[in-house]
Amino acid sequence: MAAKKGLERACLVSERDTKKYSLALDRMSHHHKNLNEERQQQEAEDAEANPVYHCHSYSQAYENRKREQHQARRKLCAASVICIFFMVAEITGEYACSKGAQFCGQIAGSLAVITDAAHILVDLTGFLISLFSLWLASKPPTKQLTFEWHRAEILGALMSMIIIWMVTGVLTYLASMRLLHPDYDIDATVMLITSACAMLVNILLSLILHQTGHGHRHGAQARENVLAPLEKPALSNASLRAAFVHAIGDLFQSISVLISALIIFFKPEYKIADPICTFVFSIFVLATIITILRDILIVLMEGTTKGLTYDAIKARILAVEKVESVHNLHLWSLTMNQTILSVHVATVHLIIFCLLSTADTEDSQKILKDITQALFEHYSFHSITIQIESGEDQKQDCVFCQEPRD
Repeated sequence: MAAKKGLERACLVSERDTKKYSLALDRMSHHHKNLNEERQQQEAEDAEANPVYHCHSYSQAYENRKREQHQARRKLCAASVICIFFMVAEITGEYACSKGAQFCGQIAGSLAVITDAAHILVDLTGFLISLFSLWLASKPPTKQLTFEWHRAEILGALMSMIIIWMVTGVLTYLASMRLLHPDYDIDATVMLITSACAMLVNILLSLILHQTGHGHRHGAQARENVLAPLEKPALSNASLRAAFVHAIGDLFQSISVLISALIIFFKPEYKIADPICTFVFSIFVLATIITILRDILIVLMEGTTKGLTYDAIKARILAVEKVESVHNLHLWSLTMNQTILSVHVATVHLIIFCLLSTADTEDSQKILKDITQALFEHYSFHSITIQIESGEDQKQDCVFCQEPRD
């Protein structure tokens, strides 16, 4: 009987100890869970207040790029639909007015109307080329094309510029023939109606394709750099910019056609205004595409686009604590608003041996983080590469360590 009671007492003690141990484990688990939640919350707050960047931290630039391409595709699709609608309406209207005689400019006898119709067709072709190049630019990278297909956008814009030059050359030739052989008739009424409609369509296209940027900052960057000067915004999407140049050129051409139509309508003997109008438009087109053509060639030549200044970027790196000097700084563009940076940075009191000490390694990592953070806070780089080294590694007679010319 005593043995039985002793056994029951031992079981009760064992059960009580088990419950205590279980409760202790629950309390410890709950405590650790609270600590983990507090630590995660603190890390999230620290990350928001002091974001940590590294050489591949270009998620913001990637998101901007995706948003930019989506907007460009949407605008180009809308512009293409308007061009097709106007071309169909123009052909149908001219056909009805002439009772099935002939099409567009041949009905009116106006080279300016032919010019307008040709440029609408060129615009549509350019829009389709731009859409195709944007589709290519969105494809993922391959082992052969490690920077993805971004340059397809630039090549598409270049092709659009070449088409404009070719069409302008042909129309200039036709205008010259009309000046040499003025035996032609012009229906000023049809020319007037067509040019007025074309002007309205080109105004609509210009409004659709116009790009606007903003100069504000987001998040911690805005809070920490309220007094810092805003950098110039990068150039807009190349395909959309080329399409906008098309639309603006056609708008001024439509205005000039409208003016010449009014002259011929009230003074039919001044029909020479028609080829003169074509000459004026051709000169204007060649002038308007020089700027975008220059920017395209700068990208193809691995140059630095507008909005990025070599001296300003170098000064911003030198402003980071413990940075002694900067050399071998390279900036080159994938597109008009996608720039890559690589640089060698010499730091103060950093001595590099065969085996780096832990302190040196931590110091280098902090400098690397500070430089990268400073760059990403003020610029939207595609990616950056920074090499940390000692000042002794920079040699005055080294070709790659020399400053580039202005």
